[in-house]
Amino acid sequence: MREDEINDEGIVEVEAPKIYEAMCDMEKIRKRCNWLLDNYNVNNASKKMNLVLFDDALKHLLRISRIISQPRSSALLVGVGGSGKQSLTRLAASIGKHYQH
Repeated sequence: MREDEINDEGIVEVEAPKIYEAMCDMEKIRKRCNWLLDNYNVNNASKKMNLVLFDDALKHLLRISRIISQPRSSALLVGVGGSGKQSLTRLAASIGKHYQH
């Protein structure tokens, strides 16, 4: 939930620390995740995702984000095609700054 320090040109000067914090207000989390999704779409115009982060999708996003932030972690995502497994994982990787080079 913490934000990076960004200068006037939009360049990140200081990255926010990655701290696991408990949050009870789902609307604050939804607002922050929608902002992060918009930020992902701006930075990755060729891979733009139009996602609706409803309650269950938001919970899965947070779960995936928490899992991939742990060292040597893995998860098995199970669901029918088109359920958003890849999109949520891509967004979680972007949130955790796990960039593809």
